[in-house]
Amino acid sequence: MTQQNFFSAATKSNLAWAPPFLRIVFYILLILTSGILLTVDARAQGQTSPHSDAKPQAKKKLRVRVTKVGVIGVSLRADKAKLTDVVAELSKRLGAKILLGPEMAKQAITVEFSDLTLEPAMRLLAPHVYIDYEIKANAQPTPVGIYLLDYNDPDPARTAVVEGSSQAVLIQGNTEDEGEKVEVDRDDPLQIELDENVLTIKSNKQPLALVVIQIADLLGVPAGINYDSNEIVDLNIKDTPIEDVIPRLSPNVRLYVRADLTRSHRVPLRLDIVPPSTKIEGQ
Repeated sequence: MTQQNFFSAATKSNLAWAPPFLRIVFYILLILTSGILLTVDARAQGQTSPHSDAKPQAKKKLRVRVTKVGVIGVSLRADKAKLTDVVAELSKRLGAKILLGPEMAKQAITVEFSDLTLEPAMRLLAPHVYIDYEIKANAQPTPVGIYLLDYNDPDPARTAVVEGSSQAVLIQGNTEDEGEKVEVDRDDPLQIELDENVLTIKSNKQPLALVVIQIADLLGVPAGINYDSNEIVDLNIKDTPIEDVIPRLSPNVRLYVRADLTRSHRVPLRLDIVPPSTKIEGQ
């Protein structure tokens, strides 16, 4: 029964006892009320959402968010997105160069994660991952190069991303058998020993350039001297990991290392002395 019929039936049953004059008044009111109800109902049925004819918006295939406060955090949502597009967005936000292996460049991926640190996040994108880091004083390791490779891809060249400045004086590290230990003169004002991944350094007011060159020689990596530094190193460190020692030499020293995430292995790539940073006034 419609709202109008129900109201009419109820009114008839209630007015059966009423005088004729009152019946006429109620019937007039009934007719007016029914007209109003019909008008409102017609309007309600005729109303349509202003967006009813609009096409639903397509979901974005790719969303990337990177936070750099302290440790790097990565959030990613990719729905059959091209890996080349994912890499382009990540590279822009990380400020690092990202290289894909030939097969990986053809891939599309579907993956979703939130607020992962850099290394676990990259492990979700490719079977074999390398990351080149820059290590310096008073800062977290900064990724400068990331390699997303297939299992059969060759290892990236050591200079694929980390290359020396053309203005630097390049000193090539020792590439001979690292198994041969060099005898250390205990009276020498500069004594440096390397045992696997730990360094022992005793430097008695020695030039920074000399210390850096000798460490690079022991590591078997190039040393880049980008300016004529007059800094002096007065330091005594024993059996300390390489990545902890280098930042203590000077804020103007940079160590570059490559992390092989698949094999959980890190190797040094290069050691540089760079000019002191100059702060812009007002910042």
